[in-house]
Amino acid sequence: MILAPFLLLLPTALPAPFSQEAAASDDPFPASNALAEEVSPEALERLSALVQSFVDDEEIVGGELLVIKNDRTILHEAYGWRDRESETPMETDSVFCVRSMTKPLIGASILMLADEKKLKLSDRASMYLPALDVDTFREITIEQLLHHTSGIPMSQIIARSLREIDGIQAVAELSAEAELEFAPGTDFNYSDQGTDTLTALVEVVSGLSAADFVTTRLLDPIGMRDSTSVMTEGHAFRERGCSKYVGARGLWTRFWNPEEPPLFPFFLGSQGLYSTTRDYARFMQFWRKRGRVSRERLLKPNLVRKALSPGPFAFQAGTGFPELRVDYGYLMQLWTAKADDGEREVVVYGHTGSDGTHAWVLPEQNAMVLYFTQSRNNMTGLLVEEAIGQLFLGAPFNPNEVAPPFDDYLGYYWEGEGDLYRAIVRDGDDLALEIMGKAAVPLMYAGGDRWKLRPKPSEVIVFDRSESGEVTGYHIGDHQEFRFEPSDELPSGAEVADLVAKTHRLDLMEELGPIRINSSMKFDKLGIQGESSMILNWPNQYRFDALVGDDESEQVSYDGEQVWYASKRTPAAQLTGQRAESLRIDNLLARFGDWTQWHAEVHVIQRLRRNGEDVFVVRCGEAATPATTMYVQGATGRILAVDGFIVADGMGRLGQHIEYGDFREVSGMLIPFSSETRLANPMIGTITVTVEGIELGVEVEQGAFRL
Repeated sequence: MILAPFLLLLPTALPAPFSQEAAASDDPFPASNALAEEVSPEALERLSALVQSFVDDEEIVGGELLVIKNDRTILHEAYGWRDRESETPMETDSVFCVRSMTKPLIGASILMLADEKKLKLSDRASMYLPALDVDTFREITIEQLLHHTSGIPMSQIIARSLREIDGIQAVAELSAEAELEFAPGTDFNYSDQGTDTLTALVEVVSGLSAADFVTTRLLDPIGMRDSTSVMTEGHAFRERGCSKYVGARGLWTRFWNPEEPPLFPFFLGSQGLYSTTRDYARFMQFWRKRGRVSRERLLKPNLVRKALSPGPFAFQAGTGFPELRVDYGYLMQLWTAKADDGEREVVVYGHTGSDGTHAWVLPEQNAMVLYFTQSRNNMTGLLVEEAIGQLFLGAPFNPNEVAPPFDDYLGYYWEGEGDLYRAIVRDGDDLALEIMGKAAVPLMYAGGDRWKLRPKPSEVIVFDRSESGEVTGYHIGDHQEFRFEPSDELPSGAEVADLVAKTHRLDLMEELGPIRINSSMKFDKLGIQGESSMILNWPNQYRFDALVGDDESEQVSYDGEQVWYASKRTPAAQLTGQRAESLRIDNLLARFGDWTQWHAEVHVIQRLRRNGEDVFVVRCGEAATPATTMYVQGATGRILAVDGFIVADGMGRLGQHIEYGDFREVSGMLIPFSSETRLANPMIGTITVTVEGIELGVEVEQGAFRL
């Protein structure tokens, strides 16, 4: 009759009753707030104030900050000026030249071509670009260009007018005119020239212009509709375009504005992209989703993993992230920590641009931060990194710690008379919504009287209050529940407990001695059968032995103080915690015997009418924590059903609903000979237990209840 142990023998890869999927939306980053996404509002406010201080102190001319957590926007603000001279304020979704943040798009393009087997990363670049088929340049590989280990210097176009250069192929041809910084593959040297060489290679291999390849293969599929490879004259984005400034604190000089001819007449893969914070966040999400956009895969996960793996040499750049260093993947900046095995572990990835643009992805924290300025070569990004470290890499923030007192919400709720109750309870450190026989769903504070269902964050429970401030109910969407107190006309818990004890008379075991109940089991949906033997000894000892399927066996015992468990795979051991408690009370003695031996409290919550009869709904356990609910037939004292929880390895806590039937008298005791259990997991289905025989006065070996 005990059902929890059976589940420990089942496959553990079963779906939870709630999924973690975000709500469907055309906006990939719908608005939320810090509390709802488990971020400290104070730390987020400090980050925003920090960026505002950069404007106030003239460290930058203007900026935009976007913070995304759990695919939801928790901060999106603009600061300062889009164009200072015309006093045009910065606005969100302004268009910035992201400079070197263009490089990861070229990295992705190369990997796409490798994915299509149009090139190999180990290929020499000179196989595709004849201009490099000279001297030491001949041996430079595509992978070395991706890692900035080719030896090609920073740039060959700094002192040249781009309007005098005939496109990206001509830029690549300039590479061979340089003197290598070192032998290919022996060191690291950040190189715009190397990236522009790869951009030319994309054109040769794909047969498209680099701009067209990036647009059709990346920008369009990812949905980057506010991005462009070249800011042509008359382009619609110029209305939102940011003027560019160069200088230092308090000494900023505008060197380009959106009314002027394009700064780059053709697409430079090293630095030519124009984009917005939200658009570039879509691109970062493409990497975070391992090369997938919605249901479409643009890049295989193994290539994404390679791109986000540190290269052979560190990137000698400063960082504000505590205890991290900067490494480099395939045209992607990586902030890494030393792992236990001595390897570098990626904590943050993204890229920065010399005009003051930055994108950081914190994969473990499911967070992204984008900070864009148009103030060239400013150093404020390091201070933002420090603030991001405090925001996401420090001690985890628990919104429930700043929530109103849990006592405000604890209690019973229903739609109205005749509806089965729900409960708001404490569950460890959480507030939880207990749904009888289903789950105790942990809640996460989201500000005001709003609480998110932690397993399904798109669902929000909103508590209602009276004018005096007392909680009167809650609603989830259109579903409304009202708070209530059990009626004074109901019998007391002690009275119903006494009625149950007198009806089922398991106390007769005190004279009859221990009894053994032999049963057959059937897991209908899974097609598994088994058999069990349970020994009950009044008032609070039992032992359970089961054989399920061909050879899966297990034992559970309770000696009145401790729970013990063993199986074919697990040696006998004493259990503690939730699992021990769920097994302790999952037996006939706890349900049909003396409740006071098993439950700290007993409360009658409701009287329901079922099939023309009164049924008492009785909560056995502490009122303010998840508990077992018994359904007792008012006229007879029979227990008809039970709602409660079981805890199984790999599956956690599951709600269960048990229906009892075929009651028979055995030496004065009323015992159910059949039961059906439904678990809050659709893959398991119904578990049917049928009693095949009962033995009275069995002999029990010493220590049998301790395994």
